[in-house]
Amino acid sequence: MRCPECKHTQKYREGTRCKKCSYQFVFRKSTDGISDFVFHKMIQRLSDSGQQAFTATQLALAICRSWRAKKGALIGCGAAIVIIACIIGFGLGTVIGGFIFFLIFSMLLVVGYWRRSGLPVHKARKLIDRYHQAHPITALADGRAFRQQTASVDNMEDPQYAPERILVVERDDLVEMLIRNRFHLSHKTAVISRSGYPERVFAACREFLRNHPNTPVQVLHDASTSGFALAAQLAADPKWAFARQRLTDLGISRAALDGGSSLPWLPPDSSRRSGAFSTDPAKMLRAGRRVPVDYIGPKPMLNLLGAAVVGGALLLTPEMLNAVEAGVEIDYG
Repeated sequence: MRCPECKHTQKYREGTRCKKCSYQFVFRKSTDGISDFVFHKMIQRLSDSGQQAFTATQLALAICRSWRAKKGALIGCGAAIVIIACIIGFGLGTVIGGFIFFLIFSMLLVVGYWRRSGLPVHKARKLIDRYHQAHPITALADGRAFRQQTASVDNMEDPQYAPERILVVERDDLVEMLIRNRFHLSHKTAVISRSGYPERVFAACREFLRNHPNTPVQVLHDASTSGFALAAQLAADPKWAFARQRLTDLGISRAALDGGSSLPWLPPDSSRRSGAFSTDPAKMLRAGRRVPVDYIGPKPMLNLLGAAVVGGALLLTPEMLNAVEAGVEIDYG
């Protein structure tokens, strides 16, 4: 085990506290599939060394991508084993060689399919909860930071901030991530959630829209059956009557899923099932799965969303997702 605080290395049998700095280790790589050192590096990478906030979804997907990348490396080693086994097997005889080839090749197909499609996001979230309890992750946006009524709210009538639009987001944690990363200031966009979080910002938006009725109200949501219906739900909700005439759906839209790209589909929030990478959106939607808005890290997501609020539609970017896949941390211990 390598300590993420002081870089000291020790064996698991030497205890779960660092002998040098007393850091409390949380994970055992042989059973959890990840080490404290790599987990800490993922946090540092997502937060840009503590400069940006991120969601649990973004961290969970980073962990899953690390596992996928490691499985890919193992498949490469397996291919080499197949070649060696074939040489040895055919040396022993055609029948034995064919049997060995069929057995190992079948195993590689099974592992390869899991590597391409498996997304054990529930397992990753459990690891995040365990680590967060032992070492609170300050950069983690969980949708609770602005629940206190004393939380500060920027004056919307201030010429330096006065929003050009209002962004209604499906999830509270995503709202917190955007506000903590100052998206509302850099893009002159008031950010609130579908539930009216933060409450003081919601009240300020209602008053601002009364004084500036032509301000557009954009709706941001995951790609899911409930997300697609969010704008209509808001329009029918008396709580949102003040914004009813100005609502426009920013996405993720159904049309954005038609590019044939392999995207991360998460299970329903209450489900303990694994997610999946899939190119079949119709099948995933029927199963109740969703592509989260925060399917990529904070920095690329902020850039993507910044372009979306101006252009009027959130576009999925497979190239950006592939770049994320290519740069994940692989934990070899």
